[in-house]
Amino acid sequence: MTEKSAEDKKMSLWEHLEELRWIIFKILALVLVATGLGFIYINEILEILIGPLNELVQKKIVVLNQAGPFDGVMIKMKVGILAGIVVSIPFVIFFLWSFVAPGLKKRERDAFWWIFSSINILFLIGIIAGYFALYIVMPMLVSFGVEGAQNLWRIREYIDFVFVWIIGAGLMFQLPLVIVILVRLKLVKLASLKKMRKYALVASFVISAVITPTPDAISQLIVAIPLYLLYEIGIFVASLQKTENDDSV
Repeated sequence: MTEKSAEDKKMSLWEHLEELRWIIFKILALVLVATGLGFIYINEILEILIGPLNELVQKKIVVLNQAGPFDGVMIKMKVGILAGIVVSIPFVIFFLWSFVAPGLKKRERDAFWWIFSSINILFLIGIIAGYFALYIVMPMLVSFGVEGAQNLWRIREYIDFVFVWIIGAGLMFQLPLVIVILVRLKLVKLASLKKMRKYALVASFVISAVITPTPDAISQLIVAIPLYLLYEIGIFVASLQKTENDDSV
């Protein structure tokens, strides 16, 4: 009986390893397909990324240039790969989830779905908000150029900046979720977060001053105000959840 039980466990382990192997295969296939689609629609993706600079380019205020014969190839490769990876991330998480989900309790599965959905929604909103903020940031960057100097921008550096900016915005928009999780896990008290509002406001401006590309007040406000509002949203949602938990007790 014991030997049979051990054999069943051993076979169960091999089945899990086989399932994991297939999940890894699916993930690799997904990333390759997504990257392939990124290359197919590379011109459309580049058009979107260059969008915030279009008006300045058309008015010949900014001139985008390639530094060498292979610069265009490298740019398209980088954009295609990054686009494929970014698009694949939610699906990769889902595949990994499908592997571990059977071993979790219903409450844990529900919690994961809530967190997973929140991360994706907030990240998408952050990327969209960050992208449209570039329509304000780009003219400001140009206005701080040296007078009389021509704005010759390397397209590779511009694309790198846009990717860092919008992905950073997507990560910044995770702040409300982080606050809610910390409060739910009782690692931080809601009352303490409310008392720290003025410090959070100061911290928002300090962070904004560090990460914004220009020292002007407007560009810093573009980052600082949303960051502080995200802090307030996190407190508000955490308060609602705390009220629901108190009512259910």
